[in-house]
Amino acid sequence: MRLGRALRDRLLLWAAATAGPVLVRLLGGTWRVRVEGYEAVALLHSSGRQVIHAFWHGHLLGLEYAYRGSGICVLSSLHRDGEMSARLMKALGYEVVRGSTTRGSARGLVLMLSMLKRGHDLAVTPDGPRGPAHVVKPGIFYMSDRSGAPVVPVAVWSSPSRRLASWDGFTVPLPFARVVILHGEPIEPAEDRGLDERAEELRVALDSLYGRAAELGGSAREASCGTLSTKA
Repeated sequence: MRLGRALRDRLLLWAAATAGPVLVRLLGGTWRVRVEGYEAVALLHSSGRQVIHAFWHGHLLGLEYAYRGSGICVLSSLHRDGEMSARLMKALGYEVVRGSTTRGSARGLVLMLSMLKRGHDLAVTPDGPRGPAHVVKPGIFYMSDRSGAPVVPVAVWSSPSRRLASWDGFTVPLPFARVVILHGEPIEPAEDRGLDERAEELRVALDSLYGRAAELGGSAREASCGTLSTKA
């Protein structure tokens, strides 16, 4: 039994590092991707600042394709699913730090902050890795305060898509889907404001952006497909 499970795990990890990136690129290559609001991020990069991209956990796939090859740093949990995700993300051109909000959290936080100092943006799902969905954990603002990097809300909408029966309602854009990615106004570090207050501000901003993305996606007629550069 243990041997069979170990073999299955090795096969899953191999698939995540080899077949997974191929499938993401093939599927994403059919999408019509529309990006708006990125100018604020480009302006921050041009002034030598990095940013912390924040988005809901259930909308990872569209962003994984759009940001591929960008060198953005993501946090991957320490369990088996996290290892699969880490291998997929590395193959798509991301930097990966291993840690979690429980076991290994301090190490993960220190490494994420060091990646900011080395010139990498961060990508954080403030309701991850296991929910509750659309509930912001305020730790993202601790990283912002420590590093001076603003938090940028990001929303993704896609149609047609398939929503999985998972805690986060993980959304998979189907072949030839329209994918809309919106960047909101940066939320600057502000240690004089409480973490819970800013967490609520981010939640409201994300919900508003997702609503706008759905509206734009429903009427979008023009889109371009390709890699989104995250450096000025």
